Amino acid sequence: MAEKRVKTLKPAVIFGKDTVKKVGYIDEYIFACEIKGGDHIRYSKPRRPKYHLVIIVIDGSIDLIINGEPHHFGRHSYINLPTWADVYEISYTDDFHAMVTATDNSVVADIFRNRNPFPPDFRFSISHSLGGEITDEKDVRILQKDISNLIESLSDRNHRFAEEINYAYFYIMLTDMANMLWSKYGEGTPTHHTDMKRSESILKGFAELVSKHIMTEPSLDFYAGQLCVSKQYLSLIIKEKTRVTAGRIIAVMRTEAASRLLRDPELTIQQISARMSFADQSSFGKFFKKHTGVSPMRYRQTLRKTLLTLRPGEQISKQDSLHK
Repeated sequence: MAEKRVKTLKPAVIFGKDTVKKVGYIDEYIFACEIKGGDHIRYSKPRRPKYHLVIIVIDGSIDLIINGEPHHFGRHSYINLPTWADVYEISYTDDFHAMVTATDNSVVADIFRNRNPFPPDFRFSISHSLGGEITDEKDVRILQKDISNLIESLSDRNHRFAEEINYAYFYIMLTDMANMLWSKYGEGTPTHHTDMKRSESILKGFAELVSKHIMTEPSLDFYAGQLCVSKQYLSLIIKEKTRVTAGRIIAVMRTEAASRLLRDPELTIQQISARMSFADQSSFGKFFKKHTGVSPMRYRQTLRKTLLTLRPGEQISKQDSLHK
């Protein structure tokens, strides 16, 4: 099926316009919609969401090719689709029914910075994928209602405090989602967003620094220095809060960053190694192979081969298969 473009629903461009049923949005800020019905959309070039997407699958199933890899989500599941995800293809069954929110990264950053309701380890746990199963049907109903309320609120353009009330509805949806995730991933009580302890403040600072400097700063000494704590103390806090070592978090995030750059055919491997502050191309190659099992060159070849396998009989150019 040819690619469909949804000109009037900017944040929903990865969905076919015929399946978008109810919509509410404020341009460049926040968006919510209800999706019903089947579709299959294949992009001539990978589509990267401009906004951070959360999809709650109520019925049916959805298949996506993200960053060159296939993903399947069935009934009663959630999908967390960040702005770094390259979407190559999307298809959903005829009985598909989902609720979707999309928001500018500044809104997400504000929530994580000032009033984060999620478990401390949720943002960095490497065991978390792009989504997962919602095991309690009650949570599905709650999230469906939350997004329905958000759609209705966003549709009311005459409310004098539209921005504030829409932010509140979005935050209610996130807190209900966080409640579900605390049951699945969290430990202890969710007090870190209202009564932040020293250790949790350090974790938050580490999260912000890593997100900002991961391309150029692989050293734990750098992050400890920025936070004015010893490397040993920082390591202890991160391991205690996330059950993953700080070094592992840095390595995984640098590997993810390298993988994103390798999907751009305009960049040479030498340019990528320099951009990520490796001493030379050889050092970059050893790092990447250690954490992925393949060399940077083989990763690019495998990505192209995967796309050709997923799309049999189709000739895909290097630019179409890898370029953003």
